[in-house]
Amino acid sequence: MIETVKKERKLLKQLMRESDKYDHGFIPIDNKHVNMQNYYFRELCQKGFIKTAEAKYETDAWVDPKPKSIQLTNLGKHYFEHRFEVTKELMFKSFWLPIAVAFVTSLLTNGVLYTIRLLLK
Repeated sequence: MIETVKKERKLLKQLMRESDKYDHGFIPIDNKHVNMQNYYFRELCQKGFIKTAEAKYETDAWVDPKPKSIQLTNLGKHYFEHRFEVTKELMFKSFWLPIAVAFVTSLLTNGVLYTIRLLLK
């Protein structure tokens, strides 16, 4: 799982909500949540959660690619589902499983001690 900080997750959620408002999930660059200079926005791009769609403007001697919109990738769209599954698995392995093992061990230990006491009487 790709590690993210809270501000990246918050921005990703905002972008998910915004992408639902537009056809095909393309969010225009002039949207208030899209700030290409924002550190967290660039981190999301770098990690592959969002991608830019570029429009090429041709001038006399060169082509100037300028992003006109952004779009969430499949990784970005389903990040929170994956994060929930990983958290659920971690809770099972690190919390519930040790409690169950301790409970069963206590029952077995107390059961053996109780049986020994009954046999010695």
